[in-house]
Parts: sequence; C-alpha cells; structure tokens
Amino acid sequence: MSAMHPPVPHTPWSRPPQPGPTGAQAHLVLEVKRHWLSFMLGMITPMIVLNGHPMLGQWGRNTIPLPPGQHHLHVHLPYFLPAKIGPADLTVWLQPGMALELEYRAPMWAHSRGALGSAPQPWNGKGCIIALLAILGGWLVLVLIVIVVSVLSFGQ
Repeated sequence: MSAMHPPVPHTPWSRPPQPGPTGAQAHLVLEVKRHWLSFMLGMITPMIVLNGHPMLGQWGRNTIPLPPGQHHLHVHLPYFLPAKIGPADLTVWLQPGMALELEYRAPMWAHSRGALGSAPQPWNGKGCIIALLAILGGWLVLVLIVIVVSVLSFGQ
C-alpha cells in the first residue's frame, strides 16, 4: 500500500469471523433513528435489505437473528421523490454468538445519504436544513421590516 492510502484498521463489523461452534447464531441489532426536526419521517416505515432480501423495519431497535458470516446491509426510507431517502450500505462480519450493534440515522435533508455504522452516527443533511432555515428566517425578517416601514410611513 502506498503512503497515500494506509491500510484500513479492522473494526468489529469488518473483521472475518473466527471459527466457533457450529449452529451458533449471531444477532444484528440495528437502531433506526430520525432527528426530531424530521418528525414527518415517522410516517415512513424504514426498509432493511439484508443480502438482497428486503424486510420492513421499525423506528427504534431492530434485532435480527442471522447465521455467522458476511452479510450486506442496506437501509433506506421508501418515498416518492426521491424513491429512496437516505440510502446507506455496510458489509458486516458476524461471529457465532455475537450481537453487533449498529446505528442508522435518517438524513435531515431528503436528498442526502443516511448514516450507518457504530453509534453515534452524524446527522447528514444538517447543513442544508440550517441554510434553508436561515434563508427563510432572513426572508421573514425582511418582510417584517417592510411591513413596519410601510405602516410607519403610511401613518404620517
């Protein structure tokens, strides 16, 4: 490897499984969260796709029993435009008897990606929401100034 691309350190979800007793099961514990400002997302059921097999998730804690080994996890929120809000992907290695805890955070802006990994994850799209709220707040202040100036100048 070059100095520009150092090796990626192993994390619990990217390490190959150690040999263990046969028949032991692993658990994927996925905490699905949304920001309180994105309260409307609460009406959408999260979609969890494991190894290409879709399943409906729920907001909060989702415990999924799986056989040990490598699994591809994809989480998104189905919608109209865009068709998928906050897609996020992660490949995990589960060891026998292991309970891997991950966190998915839905984005605050519909066109941003979701965040998936070990907790805590960032709130993607926060900058877009802050900019939008700042523009709307500035516009509101400008309208109020125009109204106050109009009332004061009309009253004379």
